[in-house]
Amino acid sequence: MQPIGSLGVKLIFATNGEPTAGGAFTKGVSDEEAKRLHAITKLDFKEYRLMGSDTPKILKGYENWATPLRPSKEILVSFQPIKRSGDDRVQMVLEYWQSKRKIFSVNPTLTKGRTLYLLGPEWRGGRLVLAVTIEDLKK
Repeated sequence: MQPIGSLGVKLIFATNGEPTAGGAFTKGVSDEEAKRLHAITKLDFKEYRLMGSDTPKILKGYENWATPLRPSKEILVSFQPIKRSGDDRVQMVLEYWQSKRKIFSVNPTLTKGRTLYLLGPEWRGGRLVLAVTIEDLKK
């Protein structure tokens, strides 16, 4: 198992209602991230709250798991690198799991340092948003 980098995974609660509906443990996202989220027209919400994050290693040729709501395993993200494009891009299989069921799967090409936002399922009067970023990538 050879690590080729690390992946930052954040779970964000987006709502137009009361932000405390996401739970007492949520905290506000940074001003910079809130600005990026508000700029995405498909994510037209008033409030964004960070529910949790994880930064697992990316293992070459293996399925990897992120648990952004640690220690709970209610929401998981599996990811596996497929193909590398240059020094800073990796195509991956990303799967969002909730209650031991796969909710969706995508195959994006991620660029180091650029965040991909994925709109997840409805939850407590809002929506869950998954933010995925390649934090580190070895050459």
